Amino acid sequence: MSKHAKILLIVSALFTMAMGLSNVFVNILLWKESSDFVLIAKYQLMHFIFTPLAFIVAGKLSKRKNGIWALRIGILLFAVFFLFILLSGDSIIDYIYPFGILFGVAGGFYWLAFHVLSFDFTATDNRDTFNGFNGFIASGAGSVAPLIAAYIIEKSEGTRGYFIVFLISLVLFVIQILVSLTMKTKHYGETLNIKKVIGKNGEEWTNLRNAVSAWGLRDVIIMFIITILIYETTGSEMSLGILVFVAGLVTCGAFLLEQKIIKPKRRLFSMHLGAIFLFVSVLGLVFDINYMFLIIFMIVNGLFMPFFLVPMVSATFNTLNRNHEEDYRIEYIINKEIALNFGRVVSTLILICLLTFFENEKILNYFLIFIGAAQFISLFFLRRVKTWDS
Repeated sequence: MSKHAKILLIVSALFTMAMGLSNVFVNILLWKESSDFVLIAKYQLMHFIFTPLAFIVAGKLSKRKNGIWALRIGILLFAVFFLFILLSGDSIIDYIYPFGILFGVAGGFYWLAFHVLSFDFTATDNRDTFNGFNGFIASGAGSVAPLIAAYIIEKSEGTRGYFIVFLISLVLFVIQILVSLTMKTKHYGETLNIKKVIGKNGEEWTNLRNAVSAWGLRDVIIMFIITILIYETTGSEMSLGILVFVAGLVTCGAFLLEQKIIKPKRRLFSMHLGAIFLFVSVLGLVFDINYMFLIIFMIVNGLFMPFFLVPMVSATFNTLNRNHEEDYRIEYIINKEIALNFGRVVSTLILICLLTFFENEKILNYFLIFIGAAQFISLFFLRRVKTWDS
């Protein structure tokens, strides 16, 4: 890997540490203040609506300048997000919509830049390695961070610990900006091709886009639900932190294992294996949402997620190489993220409607089995992608 790819991995580790410290516990703080799944789902919905809009703006900037500018803006906006949370104090519930919008915009800038730079700093022959190491580093940082945050919160009175954790995240985002100053890449001096951003872009890309939309039905939605359920079941931030830590270590090892044993010709096998066991992970929760089944979900999900996710991520970039569309990589990345967030929005709206209009106490169980099977729809479209032949 190149020097800049390694620096990007450092940025990713710092980012995951900052988000691991705070992002889970933003949702828990909202839960403690409201005990309202629908309210938190609406906060998440703001993320998913505004992230693709920010992707387009960040894409315009990246085409005109380069991806590093968008990366720095994204990190800066995350810093502003946590600064505003610190300033809001106990009134965080009053600002869930602006907070959700700001988080979504920050995410749009950051992830557009990260995907573009991941493409620019890697090649077809080392992209799986980069994604595998990134997953390993991110899982390691993301597993340790919630445990540290939980310890700080449990040892502090009231909500004081939450704000200490948010302050640490703010500092880590400032460090990321400083690290990003060591990264350099050429100015593209180009304009964004809107037709590529919103178009189908051929049969192969359409299959990838459909797969990503289906994955969006599950993706981050299932984890935000599960983390709240763990806290609701145990009533302890430390129990949540320990479980996220253990699951993160499992995922960390799984990323290394996937990177070692899954070579290009085994990618389809890897995704089938991952898809099956990701579904198995949610089966217990259909019958009862209890601590044992939540533990099983976290461990099994953490172990097999990389086997599905790494080949899918690599397939996106490899399809661009295969079709010689590298010059439109930013447009394709935005196109993919619009599809991903479309799936997230649909899933979140279904959740809000189910919780609002149905009083069945098992409704959340049924929703979990629905999104827990979404990867099979994704796999149906991924099997049609020709990149597995190369």
